[in-house]
Amino acid sequence: MGVVSDTANDADAAAEHASKPAPDHKDAKNAALDAVEPERLLDGENEDTSYVDDAVHWTRVYTELLDFKRSLLDVAERAVTSLHNDAETEVKDTDLKVLKAEAARFERRLEFWKARTDQLSGGVVTDSA
Repeated sequence: MGVVSDTANDADAAAEHASKPAPDHKDAKNAALDAVEPERLLDGENEDTSYVDDAVHWTRVYTELLDFKRSLLDVAERAVTSLHNDAETEVKDTDLKVLKAEAARFERRLEFWKARTDQLSGGVVTDSA
């Protein structure tokens, strides 16, 4: 029974994925370039904020993004070893490089916001969440 359920879930997931249109070439290219742009800020992100709450917020956001990206990298790096040589090469030459570049950007942004939080709070931050 579990196999039928898993198969049904897989079919549902595949149907849902297929029903969502893939981004066109231009959108995909722009998204890829944005993902690895080292200095790109997220919508609403203001490096010049004078509010410690803003800095704490962006520290949390980048912590979550970095954790998420690292989890994707971990899965991808484990899975790539089971791929055919040509597929493995493609994943290593594209997907893993993009994921690593994104993780590096998130890490840099996180370090910026940690330092900005310390600067704005004088090194004292209380968790108001």
